Amino acid sequence: MNLFLKFFTLVFFLFFSSQLSAQNSVSETTDKSLEKPLVERYILDELKDLRVETIKLKADVEKRLSRAEIEQTDRAARYITDTIGNVFYLIAAATSILIFAGWNSLRDIRSKTEKIVEERIDTITKKYNTQLEALQNTLSQQSKKILDNQNKIYNTQYIHSLWMRSNLETNPQSRIDIYDEILKINDNDAEVYAYKADAVLDMDEYEWALSLSNKAIEIDPQYGYAYWQRACANAVLGNKHQAIEDLQTAVENSPQLKDEINNEKLFENIKESEEFKKVVALFN
Repeated sequence: MNLFLKFFTLVFFLFFSSQLSAQNSVSETTDKSLEKPLVERYILDELKDLRVETIKLKADVEKRLSRAEIEQTDRAARYITDTIGNVFYLIAAATSILIFAGWNSLRDIRSKTEKIVEERIDTITKKYNTQLEALQNTLSQQSKKILDNQNKIYNTQYIHSLWMRSNLETNPQSRIDIYDEILKINDNDAEVYAYKADAVLDMDEYEWALSLSNKAIEIDPQYGYAYWQRACANAVLGNKHQAIEDLQTAVENSPQLKDEINNEKLFENIKESEEFKKVVALFN
């Protein structure tokens, strides 16, 4: 009996233990199955709250942007309005001034403006025309000077070549032709007249030589060789006193001529006179 009780007690204990274990297992399974929906619900609620907050934030940002754009638009509109107003004020002020000055209509404004422009253009045109004329005159003068200098250089070179030719010529007439060529370029050269007189004396044309000598002395009263040629012409023509005076003047202005006195054949008519000897003695 006691053994049966013990056995029954053991079986009951085992059965109860198995039932208890089964209940515990079912309870744990139930708890786990209940815990999962709760977590999912929590996550969904958080996502929902996050979405709601995002929507609110987006709406707030859009509202702020709209407000900023409206303020910017209002500011631009006020600026444009103020600018246009200032322009109209300026136009009104200018119109008032024009009306006050007597410009009562657009026609008056146009006519007076055209008049002012024409006067200004006329003034500028006259100014530049004056400057242009002055520039043209300056250029013309400079060009003339350049041409004159070129001609002088050419004439100087040409005259020099003619003088060299005359020094090589032995025929008096050929020398006279060369001197005439020089006189065509410069007819105010005392030296040319004096040397032409010398060539004329070689042709025994004493009156002509006297005239040429006078012309040379007229151009240059200090040119001694011109007095020498006139002294020669006067000596041959019998004008002894005038010849001796010209001889003295010639040597005074050109001292190198004193060495030629005794060698000059045209002085034969006056060499024996006392006046001639005094002049010769004066320079020896």
